[in-house]
Amino acid sequence: MSELFVDALRYPIQDRTRLDGTAKCLVCLLLAGILFRIAARIWPDWAFLAPLVVAVVPAAGFFGLVGGVLSGAEFPDLLTRSTATFARRLLAVSAVYLLLPVLAIVATGYVIGSGAVPAEIGGITAATLATVALLLTIVCSYLLPAAAVSGIEDGVRAGLRREALRGTASGAYFLAWVGAIVLVVVSWSVLATVATRSLAAVVALAWFSYAHVAAAALLAEGVERTRYWQR
Repeated sequence: MSELFVDALRYPIQDRTRLDGTAKCLVCLLLAGILFRIAARIWPDWAFLAPLVVAVVPAAGFFGLVGGVLSGAEFPDLLTRSTATFARRLLAVSAVYLLLPVLAIVATGYVIGSGAVPAEIGGITAATLATVALLLTIVCSYLLPAAAVSGIEDGVRAGLRREALRGTASGAYFLAWVGAIVLVVVSWSVLATVATRSLAAVVALAWFSYAHVAAAALLAEGVERTRYWQR
């Protein structure tokens, strides 16, 4: 399975076409980041909505490009209907799968922060809710890539069907998911650490773009190796 990870790490820079696609991802992130910073400086004035709305366009471009890689269709042309479709389907499936973990985390935070539970059982309740939220997050994030691939390829409804999850029981999918999670978590951690530093943030965004493309390629290959489960 080592070639699976090596190929995924090479994917973003393997040839000129893929390097250009990865560079487009970086440009989209840079534009979105600049617009988000402008919106943050304008806040709380209502004018902050203008750059925030505009930032949706490059952000959608990034998700569309990554969605193309995740589906195995390579990078689509940036300003096309395919990119918009990939982004819409990826975000829709992700929203459905991440809704339950988000609600569980919010509920846990509310119970702990509000003191709504008596102190005698507060610790047990908080620990139980935190455990449930963690398990939901792990399970939903594990199933999400397989569902997202089906959703991008065949439509959102296909991604929400049980058939989209059949291949998740395979070892190839599990190893691909673990590798992708490591890449994504590390990239988010690095970006969060240096987000306030201009030059370091650009370097972190370059790594962020590379890591997400590599993770998408890794997951796409992991899903492809499980196709026999869906026959």
